[in-house]
Amino acid sequence: MLHVHLAVCCLAALCSLPAFAQAEETVAPEAVTLPSELEPSPKPTKKPKAPKEKAETLRLRGRLQTGWQLNADTSTGTWSESVYVRRARLDGRWTPTDWVKLMLEMQLDLDGVEARDVYAEFSFMPELEATVGYFKKPFSRLRMMSPYDLLIPDRGLLDANVVRNTEYGGFGARDLGLMLSGAVEGPTLWADPLKLTYSAGVFNSLPNQTNGYRDVVARAQLRLFKGLVVAANSSFKFYNEANALKTAAVWGGDIKWELGDFRLQLEGAFGDNVNTATRLWGAHALAGYALPIGHWMPFDFSRAWILTPALTVEVYDPDVQAHEDLDLRLAAALNLDVNDQVRLVLSADQTWNDVQATTSTLPDPLTVRLQTNLRF
Repeated sequence: MLHVHLAVCCLAALCSLPAFAQAEETVAPEAVTLPSELEPSPKPTKKPKAPKEKAETLRLRGRLQTGWQLNADTSTGTWSESVYVRRARLDGRWTPTDWVKLMLEMQLDLDGVEARDVYAEFSFMPELEATVGYFKKPFSRLRMMSPYDLLIPDRGLLDANVVRNTEYGGFGARDLGLMLSGAVEGPTLWADPLKLTYSAGVFNSLPNQTNGYRDVVARAQLRLFKGLVVAANSSFKFYNEANALKTAAVWGGDIKWELGDFRLQLEGAFGDNVNTATRLWGAHALAGYALPIGHWMPFDFSRAWILTPALTVEVYDPDVQAHEDLDLRLAAALNLDVNDQVRLVLSADQTWNDVQATTSTLPDPLTVRLQTNLRF
């Protein structure tokens, strides 16, 4: 019986063996992947970096204008010449954050030290900035330009008699004030979008000035396309004279057109003559053309040389009602930019006073300059 039982067990085991083998064959063997067939793992996603704040910066700069000058009166033939230091300035600009700028500029001359720009500028957004302190009023493109960038060294008659100074301060000179400004871009009519820039502020005289006054000044300029900008500005002055409050106003406008190396600037103004209690007007046209001449020179250091001839014509009438008091000015200059730091200027500037008068006792001044503008 034992032998029969063992035989039955062996027969049952042999019968179950094919099914077991068949079950093993249905299980697919695990594929072996060679190293060369490994798929690249996905790159980790980079987290966006937080925008960096503008680094705190401090800029120090110096500028100097000096040269030789010839003054003559063509009506009498008298003349004199001298070496001069016209301006020497040091300025510092500190930006502690990306929305605050502090400016301090001092001018040194033979009469001592004078503060030129002392102000703080707060940039809340491109459309709104605030400036408070001592700075130029936003009136006249020519006045707002730096004297180191002028193609003609003198700004001229309208600037000297109206914009820079009067008996009650200039309509566009530096004063204590608070100003709002900004820029807004509009639709594109040509190749570039329109851009409107505005400035409006309230200014008053320094505390130690005897002829106190207050000015309200506004300016708006529109860039039609790259190179062409038109602007209008106004300045209202309030002052006391003979214990009475008086007002005066001057309106003006300007056009700047830059086409390649050619530059044309037109500017004019009319309004009240505070000095004579009359009405005045004046206008000028300035043209210049930049000629790169470095490639004509055999010296390597002269490659950046640019020669810019410039010409300006100006008329100024201090009293519209009076006759034979129109002044005419003609000035020309050759500007040689050696590099960004050095400019040499040779200029001649002639004014004819009362050009309509048959006889006049006023001088007809002629000024010839050889001037050096230095930046460092």
